[in-house]
Amino acid sequence: MHKAQRLVQLIMLVNERRTFTVQELADECGVSRRTMIRDLAELSELGIPLYSEVGPHGGYRVLREKVLPPISFTEYEAMALFFACQSLQNYRSLPFNNEAQSALRKFFHYLSSDLKRKIEHMQQRLTFWIPPRELDVPYLKEILEAALEQRIIQIHYQANKTQERLIQPLGLYTMNGLWYCQAYCFHAVDYRVFRVDRISGLQCEVDQSQKVDLTKESIQGWIMRSEEETPLELKVLLSPEGVRRCQSDVWLSQYMKVNEDGSGTIHAQMGTSYTPWVVSFFLGLGTDAHVTHPPQVCDQIRTKLQAMAAQYGD
Repeated sequence: MHKAQRLVQLIMLVNERRTFTVQELADECGVSRRTMIRDLAELSELGIPLYSEVGPHGGYRVLREKVLPPISFTEYEAMALFFACQSLQNYRSLPFNNEAQSALRKFFHYLSSDLKRKIEHMQQRLTFWIPPRELDVPYLKEILEAALEQRIIQIHYQANKTQERLIQPLGLYTMNGLWYCQAYCFHAVDYRVFRVDRISGLQCEVDQSQKVDLTKESIQGWIMRSEEETPLELKVLLSPEGVRRCQSDVWLSQYMKVNEDGSGTIHAQMGTSYTPWVVSFFLGLGTDAHVTHPPQVCDQIRTKLQAMAAQYGD
């Protein structure tokens, strides 16, 4: 085996095992102990974080994160990965913000000159736009780690008022530039979604005895579940401008029917928990949307309009 091939194999082996002895690796690679010691020294010079321990139970172990072996990419694979990483640039906060920027710099540095020029030209013509937000989201990494390790955390949550909540995060998702945490809430004794920018404090050292068993099946079942209550029937008439604005919403657009003249209708089933959002959204469309069902949405829109008329009246 050539030395370069052996070093690549070594990187994969130390990533898999994390702890090992020189003799174990020498036997697997079919080289002498002295050769293996030299190879491990070269890995350390390449930046692989190895730590040696002496004694009868000693050996080597890998510190911190794992390091990937060299990987070959085609031109279009390299471009796809570069722009996938760059598409995150409008997020002010990421669970791995520093790592994403570092990876992007490393990746671009080792591209050929021709491919660098091609990417620079494409940057002027291809944009993955996410609405930039100025909201601070300081606890993304801690929440993601809690979800991965299935730990209970305590959060200070600011809604109408600041509340202390014990939650067990399922995961994170982002939509329209905002971050959301899906979690089991021990205060509500049910699953809830929390906007992460509204979390003003977080504590990890809490009692874990009431932890919920969130298996892959139960997590997926909750994400895909429909509300247990009887759904409401949402019906909306839209002008052409109303159609255009509703097309930007993922949920509404899948239930929209567009007429030949550009106007349209929405006919969907919604849970009662969606009512405040639906009222606010269609109120913001003004005369470009006319909600005809359900009655409680129509009543709330009418009440808000009367309050606004009184607010701006003489």
